[in-house]
Amino acid sequence: MNDFLLSYDTVTLSPRHSLLSSRSKADTTVNLCGWKFKLPVVPANMKDVINPSIAKFFSENDYFYIYHRFGQMSDDIIGSDLNTVYFVKLANKENWKLISISTGVSKESITELMTIQALRLRVDFITVDVAHADHDNVKPTIEFVRKHFPNTKLIVGNVATYGGVTYLTKLGVDVIKVGIGGGSICTTRYMTGFHVPTLQSLHDIEEGKEYSRGILGHLPTIPPIIADGGAKHYGDVAKALTFGATMVMAGGWFASCIDSPAKIVDGKKVYRGSTSYELKGHKKNVEGRVIELVEGTTYEQRLVEIKDSLQSSISYAGGSDLTSFKSVDWARILPFH
Repeated sequence: MNDFLLSYDTVTLSPRHSLLSSRSKADTTVNLCGWKFKLPVVPANMKDVINPSIAKFFSENDYFYIYHRFGQMSDDIIGSDLNTVYFVKLANKENWKLISISTGVSKESITELMTIQALRLRVDFITVDVAHADHDNVKPTIEFVRKHFPNTKLIVGNVATYGGVTYLTKLGVDVIKVGIGGGSICTTRYMTGFHVPTLQSLHDIEEGKEYSRGILGHLPTIPPIIADGGAKHYGDVAKALTFGATMVMAGGWFASCIDSPAKIVDGKKVYRGSTSYELKGHKKNVEGRVIELVEGTTYEQRLVEIKDSLQSSISYAGGSDLTSFKSVDWARILPFH
């Protein structure tokens, strides 16, 4: 691997001639598995980022979301249904436009999915959410979802290499989540020594496709990619799309919102990693940390900010929609300090 890795901080995009009469006319909508969403941005599927009320807002206003998988038992439902099942029940009862959940690879996760299936509840997207998806352990869960939820779109992650993408592609997933160790509250790179900057992963995947073209005689088809982790500035969305991503997942932008599920301590939002001690409740295999964020705006206002910035990015890219990023040139620069 190159000694000088690409990251959001070490790449800049080159402006192109624009024909847009107004940036406000730039189209920021994205198609994912036949679904049309207003923005190519999705909040991280974490407890401090997404809750049922926020998920409903995203669903009913045509934004993509993935509900987290870290719910506890609920007294509001009968029997031993897990909180995710309760969430799916609620969304079905209210007939949401979009029902999108996460699952793991444990027996409890499979039981949860079996309950949802037995109740014949609608689920539009299921995300198999594990720290290292280039792993034998994800295959049984993928096969289970494919068999029992044939009409549900399947997202799997995370991986960081072209080999990981190839592995999941062969298993027939619909979307792949790319990024290991890049998030602001992720300590994987410090605890394990393993990490690839998300933009470098996207670059390596594109190079892997080109290498495979030379062997196969054609460009291999891979599923859409959600770039997960490392985005600090709104302009990083444009960079991720330029490098081949279809969507970008972000946590801190949303956890810091006034109406996020994150707790407020001393006037600051406390953003906890999903594998932090504070959420796991034990110190085994901890790969997350807690950071404090200054309270900012609301989710609705944050989405407007992102849209405005992305429309400006489209204008600089010389196009009128997200496809304009496919032909943008980029250059390596020294990181900002």
